[in-house]
Amino acid sequence: MDVPVVASMHTRFETYFSYYGLGMLRAWAWNVQRRFYLDSDRILVPNEPSKWHLMDMGVPSDRIRIWGRGIDSRIFSPRARHCAWRRAAGYSDADIVVCFFGRLVREKGIECFIQTIRELRSRGQLVRPLVIGDGPEFHRMQAELGEAVFTGHLEGVALGRAVASADILLNPSLTEAFGNVNLEAMAAGLAVVSADAESARAIITDGQDGLLCTPRPSDFVDAIEKLMREPAMSGRIRAAAARTAARFRWHDALDSVVRDYRELLVSPNSERIGLATALGEMP
Repeated sequence: MDVPVVASMHTRFETYFSYYGLGMLRAWAWNVQRRFYLDSDRILVPNEPSKWHLMDMGVPSDRIRIWGRGIDSRIFSPRARHCAWRRAAGYSDADIVVCFFGRLVREKGIECFIQTIRELRSRGQLVRPLVIGDGPEFHRMQAELGEAVFTGHLEGVALGRAVASADILLNPSLTEAFGNVNLEAMAAGLAVVSADAESARAIITDGQDGLLCTPRPSDFVDAIEKLMREPAMSGRIRAAAARTAARFRWHDALDSVVRDYRELLVSPNSERIGLATALGEMP
C-alpha cells in the first residue's frame, strides 16, 4: 500500500525471559524483534546504545533515528520535596530514604533491590525503603522487605512529591532501553545509584551526577553507604543530577519525531502529501 512504517524501541524484550526461567527463548525473541525492525522504514530509538543494539541485529543505520526523552519539570523537581509528607509516612527529617521507583516486576531487578536492603541492614544501617509503584511483585516485596513504605501507583503531582521526598534512588534494572526513572529521579534532585548498564551510562556520568555500579547487592550497598557517610558529596551529586536532567526537554525530543515523519511522508501519494502538509503546519 506504499505506507511507511515507523517503529519505536522502548525496551529490550529479549532480556526478560531469564527472569522467568525461560532463558532458552532469548534467541527466539531476538529473531522476532529483528524481523519486526527490519520490516520498518524508520526505527526511533532513545539513545546511541539502542542504535548500536539494532545495528547488531542487522538494521541499516540510515533507518535509525534518535528519539530522546524529556522531563516535565512541573512534576519532577527538587522543589516538590515535601517534609510533611515524609513525616506522615513515618520518616524523620534525618533519615536517608532509599527509593525504588517503577513497575514492580522481576525484570526491574527487584530481587537485587531486596538483597541490597537486607545487606544494608546486616551492616547496621536502619533502612526503611520507599517503594513507589505497583505490579505483580507488590505483595512479594511487602513480605520480603519488611519495614518499608509502599505508595502503590502514583501519578502527576503526587508522584513528583513522593520521588522528590526520597534521598537516593536505587535502580538495579538491566532491561531498560532508556531508563526514565533515572532521569526523573535526577530531575527531582535525588542521588541515583544505578546498575552500570548502557542506558544508564547514556545519562549518568559516574561520580558526577550519579553512581554506576556492577549490578550486585554488595556494590550497591557500598555506593549507598558512601552517600550516607559523605553528605557533601551526596549534595554535589544531587545538584549536578538536577542540572543534567534539565537538559532533557520534551519540546526538543518531539520536534525531532515530527521531522522524521515529515521526511518519510515525502511521496507522490496524495494522501501522504496531505499528511506531510499537516505536519508541516504544526507549531
